Amino acid sequence: MVKIRRLHFFRSQDAECFLVGFNGLCNLLKIDALDVSLLRCFSLCMILETKAHALPVGFLDPETMSLSTITCDKSYVVDYMTKALKQLVVKDCIMFAHDTGDQWILVALIPRWGKVLYFDSMRSEPRDHSLLKNVINEAYLSICRLKGCDEKSLVHVTKFPCHQQPAVGNESRFYTANHMMEALRILDVENPKVPMC
Repeated sequence: MVKIRRLHFFRSQDAECFLVGFNGLCNLLKIDALDVSLLRCFSLCMILETKAHALPVGFLDPETMSLSTITCDKSYVVDYMTKALKQLVVKDCIMFAHDTGDQWILVALIPRWGKVLYFDSMRSEPRDHSLLKNVINEAYLSICRLKGCDEKSLVHVTKFPCHQQPAVGNESRFYTANHMMEALRILDVENPKVPMC
């Protein structure tokens, strides 16, 4: 069991627990078996890593940002993302693992560039990101209105070049975690801050 504080994933409760089953820990040794609870743990580790190195990067909860959660309760996800963006908009990059239903990808929102990058390890496969794009755009525009910024649309780059997984196998979770680490290296987080507006 992993206990998280509300501030880690911008949830509404003061403290919350989620289970990482024994089979999940065993599956950690199998690249193709990482599940959402392990991606949540990895995201929490990335939060600690970026705080320790004072990197201007924020992370969202992969479970909340999954397609199944968006499909079940889109307004909840928009509210969650809006609340998180209020605190994270000062960051150079906001990342989260996203379950498209059959594939895990990394999504990186870069407010100062006005872009959303999709790190998909099987980008040759056609995917419909319209629900996720709507959630991100709606939350981002809410923050723009709140801060009095220009309400410019985000550019979504769904075919961002990244490592590709073999056509056989289900290793997307591993590649998503790897892309998180790689994104920290390739995104120019050292540049001087440019305001979102």
